[in-house]
Parts: sequence; C-alpha cells; structure tokens
Amino acid sequence: MGPLELEVLRKIKPHASEEEAVGKFAKKVLEAAEIIAKPFLAYPEIVGSTAKGTYLKHDYDFDLFIVFRDKIPKARLEEFGLLIGTSLTEELGGTYNLKYAEHPYVRAKVGKYSLDIVPCYAIKNGEKIISAVDRSPLHTKYVSSKLKGVMKDHARLMKYFCKRSGIYGADAKAEGLSGYLCELFIIEYGTFSEAIKNIAELPFRSYIDPEGLSSEKDAKKAFKDALIVIDPTDKNRNVAAPLSPQNFLRLKIEAKKCIEAGKFPSLKSAPKNLLINKLKEDRGTYFYGICFEPPDIIAENLYPQLRKLERRVASYLGENDFSIVRHHSWTDESENAYIIVEVEKRALSKYKRVAGPTINSGEIDNFLEKYLGNKYKPYIEGGQFFVCAKRRYLTVETALRTFLKERREEIPKRIAEMDIRVLEEKEIIDIVNRDKALNSSLARRIFSV
Repeated sequence: MGPLELEVLRKIKPHASEEEAVGKFAKKVLEAAEIIAKPFLAYPEIVGSTAKGTYLKHDYDFDLFIVFRDKIPKARLEEFGLLIGTSLTEELGGTYNLKYAEHPYVRAKVGKYSLDIVPCYAIKNGEKIISAVDRSPLHTKYVSSKLKGVMKDHARLMKYFCKRSGIYGADAKAEGLSGYLCELFIIEYGTFSEAIKNIAELPFRSYIDPEGLSSEKDAKKAFKDALIVIDPTDKNRNVAAPLSPQNFLRLKIEAKKCIEAGKFPSLKSAPKNLLINKLKEDRGTYFYGICFEPPDIIAENLYPQLRKLERRVASYLGENDFSIVRHHSWTDESENAYIIVEVEKRALSKYKRVAGPTINSGEIDNFLEKYLGNKYKPYIEGGQFFVCAKRRYLTVETALRTFLKERREEIPKRIAEMDIRVLEEKEIIDIVNRDKALNSSLARRIFSV
C-alpha cells in the first residue's frame, strides 16, 4: 500500500476502540434478536459493511436482517418482521419508526446507533429471490469469505474513492456503485491501486465475473448496462445494473485523474452565483421548465418517474423542432420537483421545410394528398419532394402547456395527480439562485462529467 493510500486510510479507518464498541453492540443486538425471532422460525443476521468489516470511520449504520426459514406469505413476513423489529427496539430501549421499500421495515435508534430491521427469506446461492433483499445475507457471507486482512482496508479505500467522486450508492437517486460492488472490485483486482488502474481502462459494456458463473456472450445478451459484473451468488443478476452510463464514465475519468495526480477526488458542490445568467451569456441559450410538489411515494419510485417525465418532456420538445441543449431534473423529495430544459431558441418561425419522398418512392400520392391543399405547395429539388409546412408551436411555453394538457397519459400516474406548473425563464433564474441544492446539482450536471 502506497503513501497516498496510507494517508487516506488513517482518515477513514475506524480506531480499535470504535471497532470494539461496534462489535459489542452487534453482539448485544444479535443475542436479543435471536430470542425474539426464534418463535417465528426465524433467525437474525447482521449484513452489510459492519458485518464484513469494511465500514468507514463514524459510518456504521447497522442492517439487521430477520431471516425466515419458512416461505410464509409476504403479508405474514411483513407482519412478523414489524412485530420482531418493534419488540426488539423496545427490548433494547430504543425508539423506532416505520420505513417503506418493497415491504415495510423498522428503522430504530438505540443510543448513538441506527439500526434497520428488515425481514427476508432464507435462500441459497442461485435460488430465485422472493423479496428484493433476500440476497443480502448471501452477499455478506461471500464477501466475508473472500476479503481477508488488509483487503478490507482496500475495500474501504474503494468506497471512500467513490464517495469522493460523488457516485457512491446504488439507490435510484445516486445511480452509483453499491458497497458490495466496491468490495467485488477489490476481490477481483486484489488492491485499491490495481482496481482503479483496471477501472480506468475498462471500456463500456465490460464484463467481470469473479466466480466464472456465466460467459461474456450470455451476459452481454442478458444485460444491456454500461458495466456488467456478475453477482457471485446469482449468475442472473448484474451487480452494476444501478450504475448509470454517465456515472460509469465519471468513475473511469476519476480513476485516471487519481492515477495521474496522485490524490483522491475532491468534492465540488458549491453553488455558482447567477448560474443561469452566466450560462445564457456564455452559451446564448434559453431556459424553461415545469415544477410540482413531489407525490408521497418512496424515493426509489420517485426518481425513476421524475427522470421518465424529464426524458418525455425533452423528447416532445425535440419532436416539435425545439433544439434541446441539456435537460435536468431535481427534487428535494418533499416540497419541490423541477424539470429544466435548455433550448437553442426562444421562438421558432411560423413555417418549416419538410422533406418528403423521392420521385422513385411509392409514397408520393400520400405526401401530395397531405400537403397539396396547403397555402404553400409541394415542390421538387434534386429528385426529392419538399413542402413549407406550418408549425404547431412557436414557443417552448406553448408546447409545454399543451403537453401537460393533452399528453396526460404520458406523465407517470402519481406525478400526473399533482398540480404541474410551467416555469418561465425569469422564474427559473430566481429559483436556481435561491435554492443552493438545485443550483449545485445543475452546475454539476453541466460542468462535470
């Protein structure tokens, strides 16, 4: 391990006293949970980084899984899981609230520790999951069997590197690397330095299979993601599926920069003063958008719906001749959600040139039937028909308002239930200047890879 890694590791590795305290708390939780879970034919397992010994200093939220041996109905799994979770929290003298993912679970606070208590089914490697989290205990067992000694520290470095790059987390908001994927990189390449050297050179659609469970041909047929990493516990799962193509590119570039500069990435999230004004001045573009209060749904569902609407809005504007430079979506998940589009022109001409069939085409009659009654008649140039056709929309605002009114079925259902408002450029300038989180997100989208 080189000087850079050692210097960073001193900052991020828990001290022995912290590891001892974490271990004592884990033992206390497991002993109490085992007694409470036993009547339900279930047993507790701590999974994730605290169980694997790859957590960072002061970053050790506990994930306690209640593993049910019997394949009871999901409704019963949820009922028993909540009962065990609330009873355990009371036994430990903590407080709790309920959280919701695929099914509800208990989030507890016991002293200074946070504890997620999640029910799942017991499965074996390669066995089909019943709930989305069933593989987690298998992942913990696999990593614990492979990461030994100093390799755990290299996994810590990999996680910290991804955090500093702003691409850590496999949730729908981050679209980055999971802790498990960081650990698999170390298992595959042995050390942090070897991992980033290899990552820097990975082409898009690269294939990594730590246990040789699949073949590159089969994997690339099954998965269409930017990076393919076969899950050692299930050949039918790509661990890197949550990683967006953009974040894979950022991972590669940050790896190259780390190698060349000899230092870890530096997070740059400070908002930029008068961001939209400066972009307009430099790029000569215009900004419009829509806003609404986000629906009351979990973040894992909210972000995909928001991005889907973002893509649809941008596509609709493009279909109607508004040249899109960039588009961006953002939400604080509680009060505001925005979709902002940057376009080349504020307004379009009333008419546009439309290309038709060539003189050898069988579609000439259809083209003439459609346009011959127009004020400006079809004409032929270079053996191809053209016509000057009237545009439906001349401004972005009109197109957006019509989309929200006439294309409601294309808006994700829960978002369509909300009051969606069109934003003019002055409003966007004011909002971006006022909201530092939105400002930082937009600036990063435009100025970073």
